[in-house]
Amino acid sequence: MYEDLSALIRDSSSPMTPAPVPPLPPDYEELVYPGRRSTPIPGIRAVIFDIYGTLFTSAAGDIGVSSGYMRGSLDSLALQFGEAYTGEELKEYFRSRVLKIHEELFAKTPYPEVRVEEIWAGFLSQTAAGVPPSEGFTMSPEELAVRYELAVNPVYAMPGALETITALKDAGLVLGLISNAQFFTPLLFDALLGASPAALGFDRDISIYSYEAGESKPSPALFAKALAPLAARGIGPEAALYVGNDMLNDVYGASSSGFKTLLFAGDGRSLRLREDNRLIRNTRPSAVIRSLADIPALCGVSSPA
Repeated sequence: MYEDLSALIRDSSSPMTPAPVPPLPPDYEELVYPGRRSTPIPGIRAVIFDIYGTLFTSAAGDIGVSSGYMRGSLDSLALQFGEAYTGEELKEYFRSRVLKIHEELFAKTPYPEVRVEEIWAGFLSQTAAGVPPSEGFTMSPEELAVRYELAVNPVYAMPGALETITALKDAGLVLGLISNAQFFTPLLFDALLGASPAALGFDRDISIYSYEAGESKPSPALFAKALAPLAARGIGPEAALYVGNDMLNDVYGASSSGFKTLLFAGDGRSLRLREDNRLIRNTRPSAVIRSLADIPALCGVSSPA
């Protein structure tokens, strides 16, 4: 099934050019590499990435209802259900279910996460008991989840992503992922970068996805999950660099576990400075980059060709 879904993502995705980034505040400009910051960050042995808005361009800039996740047209998907639903009604169903689940989970964590395939399984059960989909409809909850995502939040590989990952892997750095994600998120790598995360060099035990953890960024728990597997490789958090596009979800979250942090400011859609958020008032990244291709040199290894 996942091979079919990966092919669906690949066949349905089109190149996206990163949006222009507005001028950065002076205190961020001081940290731009290469630029005013001219020296690499010493001692980096592991690089851990965010996914949406960092390794992949994202129409919403992230994944999740709170990030503009409800854009895009669902009219063609709604046609699968005959005249029972409009695209806007599908969006409203998803949004209302996510918010309800979040309310239920707030007693356990301030950073609740859902599993979208479970939401769509509930929807399909509802339609089966009430209004049937159009004749010949055989879509699984997983396929419906992917088709919904492709409609509201199209993604594509960020320029330089594959070359940067390859350069870091070839240099012997440990690679990881900590990201707000759903079951289909790892499929983006095979669909748009040509290989699975494991085949590209990402360690599975340092690949931490919000849907598996039951919490979303910036929960400190997500970043803390990486500490033990890094320690097992003899790597402390001060030797790990976390790369992301969001000052709250990424820089603040990773700093809470002691990681060095790198703010990716290469796409105006995804860059989130969160200047009005009190949590990041005294937080700044170790460096800022405008291109993923700058990461190897910043870590003291050869840049991608």
